[in-house]
Order: sequence, then C-alpha cells, then structure tokens
Amino acid sequence: MDFKIQLAGLNELLSIIYGNELRLSELLRELGFEEAQIEQVRDKHLESVVSQYLEVIHKRLTNDAGRDSYYHILSRRYGLDGEAPEQLSAIADKQNHSPEYLRQLFEEIIQRCRSKTWQAELKKNLKFIVIAELGKMNERPSREHVAGKLGRLENLRGAADVARLDYEAQRAEILKQIQAELDALDSEYKPILESAEGNITALENEIKTDVLLHGESVAAGSYRATYSQGRISWDNDGLSKYADAHPEIIKFRKQGQPIVSLRIVNKD
Repeated sequence: MDFKIQLAGLNELLSIIYGNELRLSELLRELGFEEAQIEQVRDKHLESVVSQYLEVIHKRLTNDAGRDSYYHILSRRYGLDGEAPEQLSAIADKQNHSPEYLRQLFEEIIQRCRSKTWQAELKKNLKFIVIAELGKMNERPSREHVAGKLGRLENLRGAADVARLDYEAQRAEILKQIQAELDALDSEYKPILESAEGNITALENEIKTDVLLHGESVAAGSYRATYSQGRISWDNDGLSKYADAHPEIIKFRKQGQPIVSLRIVNKD
C-alpha cells in the first residue's frame, strides 16, 4: 500500500465532498487547529489520522447487512486503499456492471457524501480523531494559552461592537438627512398608488359580474377569469326527515369520526 496515493485520493475526495479545492490540512485549519498542531499531525500522526478517518467513511457507506460495495467503489476510484486509482469503466468491468450503471451508482454515492449531514458528521469525526491523536502525545494547550485566546476573543468582540455601533450611528444620520426626501416621495406617490389600486379593484368587480352574466370562463392576455358552478350542498335536516320515511337511502349516508373541540366560555 502506498500512503501517498491514499492521501492524494482522500484530498481529491474531500474536494468533491466540500465543493472546493480542499486538502486535509486546510480542513484541519477550518476545524480550529493551529499551524503547530497541524504540523504535529503531519509529522507524527498523519497515517493514523487518515486510516481512522477513512474507517469513518467506510462505516458510513456500509449498510445494515454489512455490505460495503459503495465504499469499495469509492476506494478504487480514488485509491483510498493505497493502490493506483481506477476509472469507473475499469471498476464496472471487474464488477460485471455496465459503465452507465456504475456511473449512476457512483453519482448516487457522491451525492450521499455531499449531503449537509454527511459533511457535518465527517468534520466532527475528523476533529475528535485529531484531538485524540494529539492527546496521546500530550500535545495539550496550557491553561494560559487558552486564557490568552479568550482575552483576544474579548478584544475582537469589543472591536466588532464598536464598529457596529459606529455603523448604526452613521446609518441613522444618513437616513435622517434623506428622511425628508422619503416623506416627500411618499406624499407624491401615495395618492397615485391608492387611485391605481382603487381602479384595479373596481375593474375586477366589473369583470367578475360580467363573467357571472356571461356564464363561461374568459381568457385574455396573461389573465383568465374562471367561471365555476356553485358548490352543491344538501339540506341535512330535510334529508334526515326524508330518510325516516325512506330508510333505503340510509346506505348512502356517510358519517365521519367524532371530534372534540375546546374553547373558553365566558361566565356571566
């Protein structure tokens, strides 16, 4: 097994899963590891991290019956087993599948890997794998190191708050300067828009009346006035009395399940 092939394949797969040119080291930076910690992983733990990470992917692509054919396809396509990667056509030939079938299957596997749930789970697992590896070598940040970062975070948050307050103050000042113009614009267009809406409502009512008199649907331009017959309803009380005299119609009666509703009743 060639570890360089395995790592290169993993980096290619990560780029596909996360949608950009992403390498394992870049993913570790995104997960909050410092450069010194990434160097420690690269120098002493890389093979172990890659092995455990691929096992996570392997398990997620293994079904309840223990079949891992999905992972095997992914492994052969990208050389995750440390052997030279193969094209889908070669994998299809070895598995006695048509190239088109395997291509569709491969797309299904990739879509599963690219789901938001998968992306989040893979990141979470990678973070804990690396934390465990660094912990084995006692590569733990000191309390002072963490406290220093907390202090930096407080300063960054404070600076962001100051910038936000300054932004809001300047924005309010700009709005104040143009508020008179906005009010004038409202005064100018409000009666125009109200008149237009009134004309539209009046014309819609005329059209509805005309279609009722016409008795059929009418279409013109991008509009259609649809004529529908009124909904048929029955007089339940009258039908119940009729059924008393003609019990043969009872078989056509359908009754739904009972329901219960709750409401507050005001007491006098």
